[in-house]
Amino acid sequence: MTKTGDGDYSLDEIARAWLIKMRGEDAAALRDEFDAWLNGSAENREAYRRAEQRMAALAILKTSERHGTAHAEARRGRVRKWLPWGAAATALALLIVAIGAGGAPLPGQRGGGSAAFAAEPLETQRGEIRTFRLADGSSATLDTDSRIDVAVGTDARSVRLVRGRVRLSVARQDVPLRIDAGRGAASANDAEIDLSLDEAGTVTAMLRRGAAEVRTDVEADQVTPLREGAALAYRSDGTLAPKAGPPPALPASWPDGWAEYRSIRLDRLVAEANRYAALPIVIDDSAIAAREVSGRFQISKTEPLAERIATLFDLRVERRADAIHLSHR
Repeated sequence: MTKTGDGDYSLDEIARAWLIKMRGEDAAALRDEFDAWLNGSAENREAYRRAEQRMAALAILKTSERHGTAHAEARRGRVRKWLPWGAAATALALLIVAIGAGGAPLPGQRGGGSAAFAAEPLETQRGEIRTFRLADGSSATLDTDSRIDVAVGTDARSVRLVRGRVRLSVARQDVPLRIDAGRGAASANDAEIDLSLDEAGTVTAMLRRGAAEVRTDVEADQVTPLREGAALAYRSDGTLAPKAGPPPALPASWPDGWAEYRSIRLDRLVAEANRYAALPIVIDDSAIAAREVSGRFQISKTEPLAERIATLFDLRVERRADAIHLSHR
């Protein structure tokens, strides 16, 4: 393999490192450096093409017996010697995606076909909203405290919503994207769709653009097409939840940390905001909690939201060690 002049690592190793880097959260910041490297020579472009082909042909999960976390930790020392320009974490991900080992499909994924699985799940912490670029050109915006597992390959591509909420902007490809959530699964191509999975195991899907269909139970044959702007919810047993219009849990502007409601109980608004909160809001009076409110609220900013609610209802705001308390003056 061709060697560079900057160390004893191969051009293919550098190409694989760039492949991982440009799928991560720092891709935008690294774009100019990557483009300069890629366009620096025909050899660079060919090495990157080989890396893409190789990634698409692999089927290794981080959690597999042979290439799991313990195995990766044991090899971490050697990983840091690969890339002296600070890509130790990237190289670790590349070691996990090893050549020639047999992988297992993600839970809920049927059939064979070559696939490249994400070396790490995509997830966010409490209070964080982040957008990830997927290998097929799609993007996934994860809400606070959310996680998805991703598998993208030449014959199939899939996402599993493990917890929380995601907005998927699905790129057009030869095969649709399968989105597993709870007992069921959705399928979309060239579309934008929101899905949420609550603590009770209820899944809500809302189509923002394009076309999609939903199976509320992957073991059943019934498929329900989703219309643009329509929502569908199903329980943990695969049965449909009652229709009640667009659910408050999926406001259109949630990726920006905002939510707009025609009418919502104050306790439900606070519960939604507390998903982002390091210090939650507590309403000390049940009569206050039952009041209805409407408007556009920045639910990802807890303290300003508490102040706005207090202004609307002439309430007292008291910040304590356990919470931000709202009560009568």
